[in-house]
Amino acid sequence: MPASIDQFKSSLSRWASGVCVITYESTEKKGGITVSSFSSVSLEPPLVLFCLAKDSSAKEPIEKAGNFVVNILSSEQKQISADFASGSLDKAVVLEGLKPGTLSTGAPVLPDSLASLDCTVNQTIDAGDHWIFIGLVEAVVTRDGSPLLYFNRNYRELV
Repeated sequence: MPASIDQFKSSLSRWASGVCVITYESTEKKGGITVSSFSSVSLEPPLVLFCLAKDSSAKEPIEKAGNFVVNILSSEQKQISADFASGSLDKAVVLEGLKPGTLSTGAPVLPDSLASLDCTVNQTIDAGDHWIFIGLVEAVVTRDGSPLLYFNRNYRELV
């Protein structure tokens, strides 16, 4: 018998992780979504993954666009993380207010992120109540700073 949802969530809250916002823009919809389920997959070719809940409205526009950007947030970007995690804000309006740039794929890149990885969709995998998106990294931009971290259901910073 598998662990209960509450036990599973409680145990995973003990895993400190960075915070990312996945940004996207298709012909019909643009926006972003905050995720902590991000990882590198391969160096050759350069692949990354993130997990997206199946009830997310971001799946279809990401698949239609065929690209996305993983924006690794700095400790100065807590509000950006909260805004893209909010269920009540229009993510297209939030994105536009940040005046995103672009790299090679044309997907929106958040300014002032520690790193932005511009990706084309390589594969989408059905996994329980989530989708796993694997992206081929086409371009990268980085800057110095301190990461925004998430641990035990709260934002944290390196000290």
